[in-house]
Amino acid sequence: MVQFDLNSNSATTIHHSKPADTFQLMLSESIHRFFTEYRSGSTDFSHFTSIFSRLLQNLPDPPLEFVWFYSAVTFHSTNKFNSPNPVSSSKDLFQLLVSCSTSCNAGKRISVLAPVIYDLYPLVFDRKELKREVESLLDGIMSYISICCGMEDDGNDDLSSRFGDLLRVWMVDRVGMEGEKRDDLKVFFPLVSEESRRVIRGGCRVRYLAGVVMCQAFLLRLCLKFGYGIPKLELENDLHDCAVQMITGFRSFHFLDIFLRMLLEPVLPVTSPLGHGNEVILRETLYDAVIKMDHAFLGPEGGILLPGRQVKDLALTWSFVADNAIRSVRENGNQTKAISYINAFSESWLLSQLIKWVTSQTGMVDKATSPNVSTPVALISELLAISMLLSFVLTCRDLSTCFNGWSS
Repeated sequence: MVQFDLNSNSATTIHHSKPADTFQLMLSESIHRFFTEYRSGSTDFSHFTSIFSRLLQNLPDPPLEFVWFYSAVTFHSTNKFNSPNPVSSSKDLFQLLVSCSTSCNAGKRISVLAPVIYDLYPLVFDRKELKREVESLLDGIMSYISICCGMEDDGNDDLSSRFGDLLRVWMVDRVGMEGEKRDDLKVFFPLVSEESRRVIRGGCRVRYLAGVVMCQAFLLRLCLKFGYGIPKLELENDLHDCAVQMITGFRSFHFLDIFLRMLLEPVLPVTSPLGHGNEVILRETLYDAVIKMDHAFLGPEGGILLPGRQVKDLALTWSFVADNAIRSVRENGNQTKAISYINAFSESWLLSQLIKWVTSQTGMVDKATSPNVSTPVALISELLAISMLLSFVLTCRDLSTCFNGWSS
């Protein structure tokens, strides 16, 4: 194991029974010193980059927090790489984060990209003249994420208690108004629901954070479709195709879970930058995409082997989203689309998996083979009733066995 002296560039080998604790202590001290030096006007943080560069090289799968701290101080040291073009600066940051995480597992490689999305967010909505450049960079980021999603992922670390401090390291140059109380998570992750931020705030794992990063990148890419003055139908088709392509490319349980739960919220977290009218267009298009798309990519044929519990959870959440979508189009008087949604729902791979989960339980096969698919909620109610009945039957069977044992 390697121990570093923050006051020098030397490294000495020592043995320690709890290396993770030692590293976390070093990270905490480094963060504290960074803030102190930054507030005093320092712009040279090369002593941090020198130490953490060697640390990243010596660790086979460095913690996300170490990658972030090294990247952040490098970013600030070079004054955002001295680029007059903010998109070029973001591109350099993307390349830095990718290069620093080459030895990390897939989930961590995606998670470390959060600062790039944070950096691009204001450019999408405040610098319209840069939209084409941002679009090109985001396409590259999405392709990289898709590649990572296709890699084997055998790690799922917990985020450390220093995660919040690291957000402030990234945001140190974006100070709010004097006396303003800032929600750092909301500033850093503006394109996810408050529910997701609560999960992060309560302590989550790297794969969940990767899902958050994918969701932010997904929505940011779709937001770039607005503002070109193209006809509404063409815009909806473009949004639909782009959404389906990204969803099938990501193939991630956590992304889909976060995204589908977001669709159950009253509004998407894009209302403020896009406006209410565009939020409605985006929501309706996403309803259409997630209901009508082929979900078989989540199964073995798509190269994914999700645990049965995750498939069931996705199917249930998706069913509630489908019910919201059907009610929405009915309220708008579009009965034809409502019927098409019900038909797509009844023929979906996800629905078949949900029914299979119920019918696979002993003794209930015949009762569940012809469920009511008049609406998604009606179906869920029936399946839950069947499941509860089965639980009751099995409980009674167990009790009967016990009673028989007592009476013998």
